Amino acid sequence: MKAKTIILLAFLIYVHQIKAQNVITVDNAVGSDAQYDNLQAAIDAAGDNDILYIHASENTYGDITVNKKLTLIGFSHSDPDKSTLITDISLGENASNSKFSGLHITDDFIIDNLNTTITGLIFENNIVEDQMKFRHAGVDNIIIRGNIIRHIGTRTTSVLNNNYTNTIITNNIILGKINLRKYQSVTIKNNIFLYSGTGFTIQNNESGNGSITVQDNIFYVSSNATIDKNAPGVIFEYCLVYNIGSGNVDALTGTNNIDNEDPLFVAAANDEFDPDIDDYHLQTGSPAIGAGVNGGDIGIYNSGSFKFNNSGHTADIPTVKIIAITNTVATGENLEVTIESNSN
Repeated sequence: MKAKTIILLAFLIYVHQIKAQNVITVDNAVGSDAQYDNLQAAIDAAGDNDILYIHASENTYGDITVNKKLTLIGFSHSDPDKSTLITDISLGENASNSKFSGLHITDDFIIDNLNTTITGLIFENNIVEDQMKFRHAGVDNIIIRGNIIRHIGTRTTSVLNNNYTNTIITNNIILGKINLRKYQSVTIKNNIFLYSGTGFTIQNNESGNGSITVQDNIFYVSSNATIDKNAPGVIFEYCLVYNIGSGNVDALTGTNNIDNEDPLFVAAANDEFDPDIDDYHLQTGSPAIGAGVNGGDIGIYNSGSFKFNNSGHTADIPTVKIIAITNTVATGENLEVTIESNSN
């Protein structure tokens, strides 16, 4: 309980510094001193622009629906000791300009609204184990960065699915498909794609003249992977593709791409993601160093201001961990605690 109190105080200090409107704390652990133990109840009680800090827990917070402008911040998506588990997140028509960070979503992140386009989302430092489904009116002016995502877009072809405009998808690890149907002004930049099978898929652009810029990405794929290189309006630039199995992958269309060269990651065992083992920094001598747009590096650790985090801790929020504690203390003696902090 003392460890939770320390972490909560660190977060509250941070929130006070940014002068947030209201802060709501949520913890479903037995005996917690948070304001709510039920995440949906906390969301329902919140007002527009409020911040919800959702503590890590061994138990999922279940399915939630967000239908107002909120910031949801979890402890992490893959910290070896603590993560914030949510099953599904559904967005309603009033959820524009919301932010989600530090969450482990064990199923889907869903927008399923017939009439309203959701705008201004920031989705960063999360895991989505299955699909980001942006359906019907879709999304506009959103940022997806620093995440581990199985599929962006649904796995199936449908006139209802996968509608994106003015979207930036950057600094993510993507384990399955990017499957876009109606698209306009989409940038897919500095990601790593780890997959087998049919991975990067662009369906027909029904809006007529959409564009997708694909820059500085690494496609680290197995022998039977395919990349859709010929969809209308899709431009591949400064990307690297490498087959970790046998044989080569077809060369990318576009300019300044690197075909069939090992990017020389520090550690990458296979085409899945292990936060405790994998390190996608580039070794000395990597062909991806300095080979990106304007001389930057290809991959998730580019020179931009966003820093990818294997554990999914929210940027600028301090994390505090007790790494040693006295096992037994006699009456009247001091409890000795060693604390490790990280400013992220």
